[in-house]
Amino acid sequence: VEPQYRQAVLKNLTDDIAYHDDRLTTGDVGNRYLFQTLADNGQNELMYKMVNHYDAPGYGFQLKYGLTTLTEQWDPRKGNSWNHFMMGQIEEWFFNTLAGIRYDEKQPGFKHILLKPTPVGDLKNVSASTETLYGKLFVAWTKTEKEFNLNVTIPVNTTSTVMLPFTATSVRVNGKTVTVKNNSVELGSGKWEITIDL
Repeated sequence: VEPQYRQAVLKNLTDDIAYHDDRLTTGDVGNRYLFQTLADNGQNELMYKMVNHYDAPGYGFQLKYGLTTLTEQWDPRKGNSWNHFMMGQIEEWFFNTLAGIRYDEKQPGFKHILLKPTPVGDLKNVSASTETLYGKLFVAWTKTEKEFNLNVTIPVNTTSTVMLPFTATSVRVNGKTVTVKNNSVELGSGKWEITIDL
């Protein structure tokens, strides 16, 4: 979408979602683009509302039935596969947005790691990991009324920029107070705990 039309197109999209009671109306092919568009435009609270319904269509509907794999249709009672990657595009949002694991295009292969965790809704914790060429990258966060706590493991011979989800002038990194610049923290290899007072 050309820049001069982006806000109008986004408004049309979010208005349509609201018209459908914050329910998904896309299918397997469209989900990825919907999820990316909403996440890239800061509409993560809306994303959370859309996927957190406990009726069909929604991922919560499958959770209500105790399922631990994705089903081929929104309603698993319809008899199709109960272990299918249909509607699996949500995992990209979990990984890239909620956990915040992103690659740096200027330093590919996770040589430099961008971390931008995004708390939404009533989520209290998120964790994710991936194997890189340099070892395991791990991210976990918890949020309470008083603080946001982020634990990360940065693989050897890599660096990371952590973009904080809340505005802060200082944070505690492994228990020591650190001044924040540009609302981010630079980390090297190792295990780190970043705490932000809310």
